[in-house]
Amino acid sequence: MRDKLDNNVTFDLPLTIGQYRLEKLVGRGGMGDVYRAENLVLKRTEALKFVRSKLSASPEAIKRFREEIESTAKLLHPNVVTVFNAGEFEGRPYMVMEFLKGRTVHEYVCRRMELDSPLSVQEAVDIVVQAAKGLQFAHENGFVHRDVKPGNLWITPDKTVKVLDLGLAIATAPGTDSHIVGTPDFMSPEQCFPDSVPSPRSDIYSLGCTLFYILTGQVPFGGEEYSTSEKKMEAQRLTPLPPLSDYRKDVPARIQQVLNRMTAKSADDRYASMTEVIDALKTPSKKTPVFAALAGVVLLGSVVLWGLNAHNNTSVQSLPSNHESVEPIQDVVAPFPMGKEAGEKLVRVVDGVEYVFRWCPPGEFVMGNRGVPISKEMSAERLLEIVRENNLLSPSDINELDEDAKNLLHDSSNPHDKGRNEEELKNKIFSKLSNSSRVFNVESDYNVPHSVTLTNGFWMLDCEVTQKMWFSVMPDSTANAAILSLNEPDSAPVRIVSWNDAQEFCQALSEKLHADVCLPTEAQWEYACRANTEESPELTNAQANSAKSGISRPAIARSFSPNAWGLYEMPGNVEEWVADWYAPITDSTPQTDPTGPAASKVEKYPELTDAKVLRGFNYLYNPENTNFYSSRDADNIDARRHLSGFRICVIVDPDN
Repeated sequence: MRDKLDNNVTFDLPLTIGQYRLEKLVGRGGMGDVYRAENLVLKRTEALKFVRSKLSASPEAIKRFREEIESTAKLLHPNVVTVFNAGEFEGRPYMVMEFLKGRTVHEYVCRRMELDSPLSVQEAVDIVVQAAKGLQFAHENGFVHRDVKPGNLWITPDKTVKVLDLGLAIATAPGTDSHIVGTPDFMSPEQCFPDSVPSPRSDIYSLGCTLFYILTGQVPFGGEEYSTSEKKMEAQRLTPLPPLSDYRKDVPARIQQVLNRMTAKSADDRYASMTEVIDALKTPSKKTPVFAALAGVVLLGSVVLWGLNAHNNTSVQSLPSNHESVEPIQDVVAPFPMGKEAGEKLVRVVDGVEYVFRWCPPGEFVMGNRGVPISKEMSAERLLEIVRENNLLSPSDINELDEDAKNLLHDSSNPHDKGRNEEELKNKIFSKLSNSSRVFNVESDYNVPHSVTLTNGFWMLDCEVTQKMWFSVMPDSTANAAILSLNEPDSAPVRIVSWNDAQEFCQALSEKLHADVCLPTEAQWEYACRANTEESPELTNAQANSAKSGISRPAIARSFSPNAWGLYEMPGNVEEWVADWYAPITDSTPQTDPTGPAASKVEKYPELTDAKVLRGFNYLYNPENTNFYSSRDADNIDARRHLSGFRICVIVDPDN
């Protein structure tokens, strides 16, 4: 077990440690792992945080860690996350805390910036005021944080802000205060010296840098000129923070003045306490703040740790949950604008679930099988010419066919034999070309290439609709029991859904998004899949998980590289329902904004009476030699198959 801990390998779950049963790893960070656990005695959910092996290796460090936990656990306050207990398992210390939901302020700001919806000045001030209240409470009880930063502030779903890891930085440092503790992007000038002893005013400086980050989405000293920790710390000691007006024009001069004093290079020039910071930041208005005026201190760590050390070059993993609802950010529902450039990103959040869309602009493309056309009406010699001109076969195969042509065609004097030999050679050529994605038979191919013009752009969901999206929108669907039986993570594409199910999803999401959500037409789907590029099928296949034979389930969303417009897993993973009725495409006439036939027509399979089109391959298909851009399948509108899912698009009215 000790080897497992030292090598940073997670536990096999479930695992019972004393009165706690570890159920799930919910976060990993630079200092440790956090598990959701059941307290078997009190019958409640708690969180166990195990500290990494560096601390485990030192008996003095373990002793210090226990002392810090005991001291911090005595800090009972309505806005302090309770530390219930502490222990040691196989030489590795852990602490037991109240289980929370939410995310770090760092993650919260990042999401808002991605949505092109930066926090308002009032929101930023509310966050910092709450953090200052928590830190003031800690300072009054003898604690200095030493590592205040957005990654160590937590925001809960009800917008309460809590300070993380108070005391943990001290507990994990060597036994002398000469150790430098902190994160260079937010570190006070005095902390940059190993012989300094940080004070509450050090936390004030770091909180000022945090306010700068929340307002701008940038660390104070970023960019190439501050590429190392040493350069960042030198800037913290010598260089004033850039003015907020360089990033945004709506910050009042009063807030800039408060920030200047919080981040004064000399500790004596800063506010004397967090109480003074709070008084300075509070607006004259008596209006209720955007966030509840509650502050808290998450002592010794976040219950969910993936935000820990977000600015300390620490690799952080978030783990897929299985239908656990943790609202990451407030909903963002706004009108869908017209896009500008292909692949432009647009994010909307409904019920705490994020939908990422990519812009597909108006355009023209060739739809259908783009391979070289061949026909048995052609002579064998003409077919051989086409094979040679387009390098459709390997040199050895071409040499073999040339030799056959010589033997079958040129050495035969009997016209009857020559005709029979001609047919034999054609069959051999067609046999060798049968698995090639680079040709199509004009007599039998049901996806004949034709020019298509799309006069309107649209927003396409960047991944297949996931289970998390599905259950958020369709909690009462009759398909849910079958979907849940798959026991797949929320980030997996939803499947075992019919075309009718997909339509119901689109209607329900349209109401939530206040937008025209629909299944793409066949033409829109292929246009988005091709992304206006001429990539080879082999390259796109490798990028997009047209899955290899032998796997048992589809990949989770966004597992593979996206196409040129930022769309993931379009050619493969699960087959995707589209809007069109199914019928063979045999007409090469150019079309504008096609929506498919008026009814389904599937001659080969009479049982398919109400068949809609499915595009792309599924995870069981091996498409190495097939043109998956033009792949088509069909099934009845009420059919629920393990191989079928869908993605959505949003149509924008160009006149509005």
